[in-house]
Amino acid sequence: MTTLADPSVALAGSRVGVVAAERHDLAVLELNGADVLRYLHSVSSQSTADLRPGDATLALLLSPKGKIEFVFRLAVLDGGAVLLDTDAEAAAALAERLARFVFRYDVRVGAPRPGAVSLLGPGADSALAAAGVPVPPATPGTPAAAAGLVAHRGELGIDLVGERAQATLRALAANGMARAPLETWELLRVERGVPRWGRELTDDVIAEEAGLLGSHVHLDKGCYPGQEAVARVHNLGQVQRRLAGLRFEDPGHAPPPARTDLVTEDGRRAGQVRSAVHHPELGTIALAYVRRAVAPGQRVLAGPLAAEVIELPFAAAIAAPPG
Repeated sequence: MTTLADPSVALAGSRVGVVAAERHDLAVLELNGADVLRYLHSVSSQSTADLRPGDATLALLLSPKGKIEFVFRLAVLDGGAVLLDTDAEAAAALAERLARFVFRYDVRVGAPRPGAVSLLGPGADSALAAAGVPVPPATPGTPAAAAGLVAHRGELGIDLVGERAQATLRALAANGMARAPLETWELLRVERGVPRWGRELTDDVIAEEAGLLGSHVHLDKGCYPGQEAVARVHNLGQVQRRLAGLRFEDPGHAPPPARTDLVTEDGRRAGQVRSAVHHPELGTIALAYVRRAVAPGQRVLAGPLAAEVIELPFAAAIAAPPG
């Protein structure tokens, strides 16, 4: 397999073709038993009771106050098993949490294991088809599945999860697909404004602030931990902060650390940086929680660094480089 060590080269490859990034940051765990979907329906933010084999969705586990504790994607397999994938740093704690509250449900929670690859770029579909791998349809929530493999169409490309992910990567490499560093996926994630557990999705954040109500939360469903807090915030209207982008004026400066506080030019609190990267096309950019009172286009300061607030995603900014 050709390895594109330079993230700028790999990013360019993802614009016009397809590259593969091995997802060491993801882990998968399998849930089995007659009550898996009913159990997940009772403890998560998502409606899962009526899902069928071939369905997939995104979900959260929340604190009683509605704060985000875990984030995961699930796919219902033939036979009724459910394959979850989540951030590798959270996987063991998520498995322990799910196993701890099973009680009367017939549910068995498997141990987390590695097994994920992301295909980035418009050529992903044709590359999968050429390798004889099922291609997920464009319909959200409808993955493609084969023995030991689920292919999800995500916001950044196609994610392959399951025990056959590595074997599939080898098959794709044999057909000429280049491998990209994980940093390429991170650059695209920040560019497109996709929040991530442990960065933007933490236990001091509620779903509405992160823009997850339409994707990870079923608003017509009740009786799960945190539901009352979610409904109360949603019914009262806008939250006080939102996930936004920052584009720094000095594109060559090192990105500010996560959790750097933001202030306006007149010294008022403006928000907090969560993920910052040096983007080959955009310079230094970041995802941040920004107060509602701070308008798009406004100048804010992260320590000595000045930045413009950008509404996500950064797509429009690509055509207008800084300076």
